[in-house]
Amino acid sequence: MVETVSVGIEGLNEALLKGLPKGYTLLVSGEPGSGTELFAKQFATAGIGKENVLYITTTERTEDIINTMHEFGWKSDMQIVNIATMYYEEILAKELEISKYRQEGIGVNDVKNITLDESKMRATNFLTLANYRVSRLKPPFRIVIDSIDFFMEIYDRSDVLSTMRLIKAHSQHHGGVVCITMLKDVYDRATQSGLEEIADCVVELQKEKTQLETQLKLFVKKVRNHPEKGETLLLEIGDKGFVAKPMK
Repeated sequence: MVETVSVGIEGLNEALLKGLPKGYTLLVSGEPGSGTELFAKQFATAGIGKENVLYITTTERTEDIINTMHEFGWKSDMQIVNIATMYYEEILAKELEISKYRQEGIGVNDVKNITLDESKMRATNFLTLANYRVSRLKPPFRIVIDSIDFFMEIYDRSDVLSTMRLIKAHSQHHGGVVCITMLKDVYDRATQSGLEEIADCVVELQKEKTQLETQLKLFVKKVRNHPEKGETLLLEIGDKGFVAKPMK
């Protein structure tokens, strides 16, 4: 019998395989505002206390992640790798400094020195960093990458796909689980297909507005070796986060 762990969302476990099988990678896509970042946090907290949880964020401040988790009464004692903050401190802040100095008329040699420092900073490979932090995890573990879009913008997409395959292989070997979030319909078909092929399960969040209300829906698009799985669920947000219910 396949051993599974909870994804943290009531109703979704049943729509998958009574949970997410150990070794599986779950890909979650959605438009901005559809709740992928909340899904990532709820997935992460489901493993706290039972698994070593690594949360790699490329979009939020660490304090915002923790505050949101506390807002829903979730535990937050996990490893957080904040690539968004690192990227700002190592690269974006330097670029802003250069722009300011150029605007203020600083000397050419001084700007050149700053630019040289910036090029050194760019030697930091955040894909390699993510892979390294994953490799240090001791099983049982749970990995969240929210989101992969940062890596897609910064690095060659073939390199991103290779790194995702490495992370998946590591998870398979040690019986961990992985959740990766991404924006919906922003990549070419080959890239999209590559990501969905790597994932064992694929779900899509969708926000639909009507004249009367806004509905959040979750579509189960793929469960490896189970083509019969393809349920559409209605997502509701309560005081403990998402709850998934069958569509009426």
